[in-house]
Amino acid sequence: MPSLRHLLPLLALAAAACGPLAVPERVSVPGVDRVSGEVTTVEVELPGADLAAVRGPAGIMVLGASLEGGRVQGGTSPECALRRNANGSLAARSTRCASLLGQYAALEKARRFLLSAGAESLLPAAVLADSPGAEAGLRYLPASDAFTVTDGPTGARVPSGLNLGAVVREMSRRQLRGLAEHHADEAEGIALFLGAAAARDPGYLALSEPSGDPTGERDLARPVPSSRASVLAGALWAWADASGDLLAASRAALAAARALDRPAPAGPESVLSLVAAQLDGAERDQACAVFRARSIGAAAIPACP
Repeated sequence: MPSLRHLLPLLALAAAACGPLAVPERVSVPGVDRVSGEVTTVEVELPGADLAAVRGPAGIMVLGASLEGGRVQGGTSPECALRRNANGSLAARSTRCASLLGQYAALEKARRFLLSAGAESLLPAAVLADSPGAEAGLRYLPASDAFTVTDGPTGARVPSGLNLGAVVREMSRRQLRGLAEHHADEAEGIALFLGAAAARDPGYLALSEPSGDPTGERDLARPVPSSRASVLAGALWAWADASGDLLAASRAALAAARALDRPAPAGPESVLSLVAAQLDGAERDQACAVFRARSIGAAAIPACP
């Protein structure tokens, strides 16, 4: 198998060669039904993807790779045979390949959300699909600039790798890795919020917990968050929910992340101030009122009068 370093430019060229007139195939994959919220078979389009190798703009699935010194070593691409359904859509012939395609489809959906929110278009990262000891679901590894993905966790209503909010959070961690080097809590808070905005659910993480969230500790809508990151995410969610425009709030949060001074001390109030500074008039007043209500000191938010 060519090295990942050589695969990336080839993948970009292949996607460009398809041209704007190329029509992607419909693919049947495991996914979450929009109405019921249950895991079922859904049909999606995966533009620019090599379905048999399960790779494309959202990521490159890799089997049998290892992490050595922070680098992905070895590994091969999946070899997934496909069949044509009666309705014309494609589907994997094996359960394992169906799972990989479902996980890739979740990555692609998350990528589209982040791009619509103004995120940077990054080259696809390696996604290690069978890494020993990896946590359930999709996990970003900043030291390797790669992901791991596994099935599960067992007993959860929605596998973490198919949970749009959880996948957006991990992909946001990659987007915000530069910020995280200096302000880990702020980067994590923004990533937590972006997951909620994508899922339209402040308790999205509980869907992938075997026991759910009986005490509400993972619900960003709760008034008493448990960490600096959740303080920030909860304040951003409360404002986004009050404004009724989750995508616009996501854009504002990402813009604030880009504007945050990396070396200078920061905190939730620094990000919220940068968010409020993007607003005018009644919109800023509403945001500041919500931030105050979420136990953020008004005096600590310079953009709020």
